[in-house]
Amino acid sequence: MTSTAPFTLIGREHEQRRLAEFASTPTPHATLGIVWGRRRVGKSALLQALVREQGGFYHHAIRGTAKEGLDALAADIGEHLQYRPPVLTGWPDALEALLDLAQDRAMPVVLDEFPYILEHSPAVDSVIQALYAPENAVRNRSRARLLLCGSSISMMRNLLSGTAPLRGRSGLDLRISPFDFRVARALHGIDDLLTAVHTYAVIGGVAAYAREMVDYALPRSLDEFNDWIVSRVLAPGRPLLGEMALLLSEDPETAKARKPNLYHATLASVALGHHAWNSITSRVGIGGSSLQGILDTLLASELIARIDDPVRNYRPLYQPLDPFLRFHYAVIRRNPKLARITTDTREAWHTLIPTFRSLVLGPCFEGMAREWIMYMASETTVGGQPTHIGSTTVPATNTEAEMQIDVIAATDVSGADTPEDREINAVGEAKVGETLTIRHLRRLETARARLGARAAHAKLFLLGSAVEATLRHEAHGRSDVEIVDLERLYTGD
Repeated sequence: MTSTAPFTLIGREHEQRRLAEFASTPTPHATLGIVWGRRRVGKSALLQALVREQGGFYHHAIRGTAKEGLDALAADIGEHLQYRPPVLTGWPDALEALLDLAQDRAMPVVLDEFPYILEHSPAVDSVIQALYAPENAVRNRSRARLLLCGSSISMMRNLLSGTAPLRGRSGLDLRISPFDFRVARALHGIDDLLTAVHTYAVIGGVAAYAREMVDYALPRSLDEFNDWIVSRVLAPGRPLLGEMALLLSEDPETAKARKPNLYHATLASVALGHHAWNSITSRVGIGGSSLQGILDTLLASELIARIDDPVRNYRPLYQPLDPFLRFHYAVIRRNPKLARITTDTREAWHTLIPTFRSLVLGPCFEGMAREWIMYMASETTVGGQPTHIGSTTVPATNTEAEMQIDVIAATDVSGADTPEDREINAVGEAKVGETLTIRHLRRLETARARLGARAAHAKLFLLGSAVEATLRHEAHGRSDVEIVDLERLYTGD
C-alpha cells in the first residue's frame, strides 16, 4: 500500500493562492474573509500553513460556554505574544485584541470553527460588523486579515446572505470542497485506474479519509484494495466506522435535532437508492411535512443534493453528495457486528462485496460519468455545452417498458419553459465491473429514438471499465458514439 505525506497541497493550489493574496493585500486597514466547507477537506491545514508562512495567529475555537471560549482564546493570544493572557470580558474585548495583533503589518488572524463561537455567542457577527464600520478606530489602526472558518455549511453560508450583519463586509468568500475523482486519484497516488475507482467509491475526495483516518496507507491494486478495506476501513476501532455519527453530531444544524435517528434513516434511504420523495417517505415511514424539514436540513448541511431531471418535469431526486455516505449506509450501518472486536472482518467483507458493487460502486461510477460529461469533456465531444446533467426515466409505451438512463445531458434553448423543451446533448450508459457491448449501444439508440426530435442529434456515450472489441469497432466508424474507458475518463476529454 502507498503512504501519503501528512500534508501536501495537491489540488489546493488555487485556494492557497487566494489565501496568500488576501493575507498580503496592501489595504491599510483590517479586512475580513470567510473560509468554509465540509469537515475533513483540509481547511484547517491550509490556514495553519498560511499562518506559518506569514507569521500570523491561529485559534481553533472549542465547543462549550462563552467563558470557556474566551478563556481559550485569551490563552492562545498570550502564547502568541509570549506574555500573560489578556483578560477578555466579552467578545468586543476579544475581537479588539485580535485586531490589535496586527498593528505593525498585514498578517492573517484565523478563528477556526467559528460556528462553535456562534453557538454560545450568537451576536458575535454583529460585534464584527460594528468593528468593521468604515470609521471604526480599531479597524483603521489594524492590518489584520481576519479569517473566519467553519464546517457548518448552513451557518457559514448564512454569514454573508440576505440581511446578515456581515453581508458586504467580507473581501474573501472561499469555499473548500472535496476533490473531484481526478484530483482524488492524484492525492491517493494510485496508478491502477480500476483501483482508483474502487477507492474513490469508499472515501471520495475527502483529504482526511486518505490520510490520518487510514494511517496514510492506500491500495495500489484490487488485491490490496480488499486487504485495505479489511485492515484500514472496517477493522474494529477504525475511525471511519463511526465517521457518519460524528459528522452529524459535530454539525450544529443536525446536532440540535431531537430525533437524530430520523436523519440517519433518511440518509440511509437516499444512500440505498430510494431517491424519489415517495420512495423516501415510504421507507422512512414519516409524513411529508416532517420529511421536508429533515431533507431541508440535510440539504443545507450538504450531505445530500436535490437533482432535477434534466429532460422531464418530474419531482426532484435526492442523491448523496459524498461517496463515503453511500458506503457507510450500505456497508457499515447495515452490519453492526463490524464494531465488535471478535468479528472476522475479512469474512464479513467477503459477504459484503456484492452489496458494495451494486449499492456503492455502481452508483458512484454513474456519478463520475455525469461529472466527466458536464465538466471534463470538451464541447466537441459532447456536441455543445450542456447546462443540465442527471439521470432520467424514459416512460413506458404500449409496447415497450420504461427505461432507466444513467446519464442525460441537456441544454436550455430559446423559448424553453420546461425541461421537456430542452435540447438533449448526450444519452449515456455507465458500467463498472461489467463489459460494455453492442447490446448497450442498441439500448441507447432505442432510448434516443423514444426521446423524440429534441434528442435527434444527441451523442451516445458508453462509459465503463471494460469495452468489447466489437463495440469499439462500430463506435470508431460513427460520429455519434463516444467510448469512454477509464483512461479517457481520468485523463482525456
